[in-house]
Amino acid sequence: MKFIRVTSLLFFSAIITAFLSVPITTASYTIWLSSIEMPVTLNLFIASLIHDWFNLGVTLFFLFLAGFLIAFLITFIIRKIFTINLISEPFSYAIAGSVCILLILVLTVVLLFETQIIAGNRTAVGTLLHVLAGFAGGYFFGYFLKKM
Repeated sequence: MKFIRVTSLLFFSAIITAFLSVPITTASYTIWLSSIEMPVTLNLFIASLIHDWFNLGVTLFFLFLAGFLIAFLITFIIRKIFTINLISEPFSYAIAGSVCILLILVLTVVLLFETQIIAGNRTAVGTLLHVLAGFAGGYFFGYFLKKM
C-alpha cells in the first residue's frame, strides 16, 4: 500500500512541475511574438497556454517523472545512509527536484546538438523559473512523504 502512495506522490509532483513549467514556455513564445510586432491578444495567449498544457505538458510530465524517480531515489538512499538533521525531509526533496530540473534543462540542450527544445529555458529568468517549479514539485513530494 505504501508503494502505491509513494508512486502517486511521484506522479503528482511531476504533474505539478509540468503544470508550472508550461506557462514559462508559453510566455517565452508570446514575448518573442510581441518582439517581432505580431499582435498577441489575451485570447491567443490563453489558447496557446491550453494547447501547450495538453501537448508540451505531457512530454514534460514524462521527462520530469523519469528525472524525479532517479533524483528522489538518490535522495531517499542518502537520507537513509546518513543521518541528516540540518535539512528537513521536504527541503531535501525540494533541492533534489530543483537540481533534477536544472540537469534536465542542461542535458536536453547538450544532448540535442545545442538546440533549445524547451523555449522557457532560453533566458536565465526562464531557467530559474523552471528550477523553482522543480523545487515546488520536490517540496510537495517530501512534505507528503513525511506525512505517511
